Amino acid sequence: MEGFRAKDADRDRYVEVIEAAYVDGQLGDADRELRVSRALSAETLDELEILTRDLQVPAGFVPVANRQAPPRRAGAGPVVVLLVAAFVVFVVLSAVGALVLFGASGGSDTATSEGIGVTPVPVTSGRATAVPASFVMTAPQVRAFIRAYEDEFGTRDAWEVGFYPERVGVQVPVSRARRRFEHWSWDGTWRQDTQASAVPGPQALVDLGTVDVRRMFANIALAEKTFDVPKGGLTHVLVNDRGQGPGVTIYIGNTFGETGYLRTAPSGEVIRSHPFEG
Repeated sequence: MEGFRAKDADRDRYVEVIEAAYVDGQLGDADRELRVSRALSAETLDELEILTRDLQVPAGFVPVANRQAPPRRAGAGPVVVLLVAAFVVFVVLSAVGALVLFGASGGSDTATSEGIGVTPVPVTSGRATAVPASFVMTAPQVRAFIRAYEDEFGTRDAWEVGFYPERVGVQVPVSRARRRFEHWSWDGTWRQDTQASAVPGPQALVDLGTVDVRRMFANIALAEKTFDVPKGGLTHVLVNDRGQGPGVTIYIGNTFGETGYLRTAPSGEVIRSHPFEG
């Protein structure tokens, strides 16, 4: 494995292992955040292997890359083709019949007593929700994620949300009375990563609707410019409440594992700044 360059898919896979180990209670908050940051900036597979070498893979955990899509029903393809072909034939025959009737009626554009020539009314199929084909860390897609989260789970409350360059990880509350959550991922579609687990530590729920997305991205740009991380960029953003009030933590890092972070309130006011100290 030594010397092989890591791909984005490799980094994502190892981040999932780290997140699963954190949920399993193997890692503390600081250790988890450090490992995720370094995994996202790792250049080789050997670096990723070192980050997870001492972790146990939780029972039942299956990386997203290894999950199989539901099998297609046999014969579904030909059935769809036949249905489309039948619909096309129906439309053509209907058009020919309409032309014949139009000519027979002397070119009138009014409806007859039998309804022939009445303009059809478009039929809608319920509420449409704008869903991106894939997630990219931009302000519009963060807002789209929050809408999709509320549509899917009926709440804007979450125990923690991690925004990464091409995906979102979220701890979804499943039992507030007993402080339970499931870990789900979003990259344009939803995937459940873990079964229900106990919420660690003094964590509290955060209302995603209170996050000022515009200010969050302004703070990201500020951190990238002022944190003096050599060739650094955004690695991830965590939205959580670890018992000291809700906040947004922005992490800036590079391929050498050099990092800095900025903690703000959901409304965007800076709480704590920790630039890179080279």
